[in-house]
Amino acid sequence: MSLRALKTMIVSLIGSAAFVAFTVSGCNDTLQRPHFAAPPQEAEVIAAQEQRASHVEVTVTAPVKRVLSDDTEGTPHERFLLILANGTTVLVAHNTSEAGRVPLSEGSVVTVHGEYIWNNRGGVIHWTHHSDNGRHEGGFIDFQGQHYQ
Repeated sequence: MSLRALKTMIVSLIGSAAFVAFTVSGCNDTLQRPHFAAPPQEAEVIAAQEQRASHVEVTVTAPVKRVLSDDTEGTPHERFLLILANGTTVLVAHNTSEAGRVPLSEGSVVTVHGEYIWNNRGGVIHWTHHSDNGRHEGGFIDFQGQHYQ
């Protein structure tokens, strides 16, 4: 093989490799991305987040990321964040006047049923207590064998 043919082949290989690298790195939209499958115990909330839904009843079982200070303006609410498998969080605002305080700590796994309202921080679940009127479904929190309603 002549020196000129060898140089042509090397330049061609380098050009092909550069084209492939550019195409793959610059066109991520054309690559197949794995679809995130929400765990069944979190699917309702993750779907509500993705749809930016509000005023929908959801049930979720997830770990507590952080226990927040109580909201004491108006009716007192215990507040905590749940961390979901997709990396998002959802705030739970639990009315302690309607249902007892839940003795949670960071890392506790809890089941919450209530009304979800979307916001740009992941949303909030409230109405986690018995219904105090006939127009709204009651909610609950289950933790360590105790049912808070």
